[in-house]
Amino acid sequence: MKKLLTILILALTSSRALAEWTMIQTNDNGNMYIDFDTLQKSGDLVRISTLNDYYSSQQKGELSSQWKELHDCKHKKFKALAINDYTENMGNGKLILTTLFNEAETAWSDVVLYSVGELKANIICSR
Repeated sequence: MKKLLTILILALTSSRALAEWTMIQTNDNGNMYIDFDTLQKSGDLVRISTLNDYYSSQQKGELSSQWKELHDCKHKKFKALAINDYTENMGNGKLILTTLFNEAETAWSDVVLYSVGELKANIICSR
């Protein structure tokens, strides 16, 4: 189990340097990006990497957070699978924290109408 966790963490951290981030939204807090090269579709389910890039340090001191997400395009739901928080913008700098979620045990969240989450889900599910 420890070996599997190490492999997963290495895969999450090494992929950030190869990512081709496409900005999909900007606001007063920062920018949101999607890496379409990571998109994996299986029926109505889509796995993808996203990045929140902040203008100022957040609660844990992070300037960016890379997410692995699972979207259910048919039922308009999503869940986080993993989050990596970094000290620098665009997934650079020191890794502050990796949070892994058990896919089977993590509850689905509804996509909120007229939200940034809905914009992101619509873009992801249209691919």
